[in-house]
Amino acid sequence: MIKNKIALEFITATLDDIRVKELEDYSDQGVRVTTHIYDVLQILWDKIVDIYKNIESANEKLDLFSIVLGVILHDLSKRSLRKNNEKISHSQIMLKRPEYIIKETDIFLKDIEKRLNVQLLEEVRKHIIHIVVSHHGKWGKVQPNTREARLVHEADMYSAKYHRINPITANNILQSMVEGLTWDEIAKRFDCTTGVIKDRLRRAKFELKVKTTKQLLNYYKNKKRVPIGDKFFSERVMQTGRLIKDVEKHGFKKLVLKLLILECLEDSKIFREN
Repeated sequence: MIKNKIALEFITATLDDIRVKELEDYSDQGVRVTTHIYDVLQILWDKIVDIYKNIESANEKLDLFSIVLGVILHDLSKRSLRKNNEKISHSQIMLKRPEYIIKETDIFLKDIEKRLNVQLLEEVRKHIIHIVVSHHGKWGKVQPNTREARLVHEADMYSAKYHRINPITANNILQSMVEGLTWDEIAKRFDCTTGVIKDRLRRAKFELKVKTTKQLLNYYKNKKRVPIGDKFFSERVMQTGRLIKDVEKHGFKKLVLKLLILECLEDSKIFREN
């Protein structure tokens, strides 16, 4: 019998659930929530391998299933809050109403259990819910107090800082301006705010040492390209762009199910015996 058969079925059912699938429709800083989730899972795997050196050691010391489920579900409220037209953001609810997150996660897990006729071990359920409700760390009301939750928090923060930056650049904006689009029209074209547009133009002007957008636009018309920012910012934009293209090309569900961490899961550590 395959040791992770039920675990894979549970994860697949989670990815197929409409509440997770609809996360594809929601973006943060120009990056789809599902793309961010996949990024966090990749970062976590690299981090786990670096810390624990081998799969066996990591599997002995960590609840890997809870980590995977916790990451997949950690931004679930970004969908439910917007879908229900709530007057509170994901960040605010993590800080002010963690009970909303706890209830939402618990209901989701019970729905999947019922669908598959399985039961999570209570310790695993608690691990998953804690990971979800504590992933904002000091920016949330509940702090991560397990190894699993701390790892997820760190990976989430790294992804948000380095790989969740709208990949629109000054070159995209200036080309749109050449075409005669207004800032509002450009914002709509690239699914961003006018604040992002101002930031990208400011970075390009700083690199070229010009003061006005008109000077920047004239430079673009002559050279067909402007610097998009300093080296650090440019690398972040390129990394985010590659991440977005990778998920768009291969699909979120397919990429998640190919992750090596799934091979480490053991049903006997996750589910109650029927």
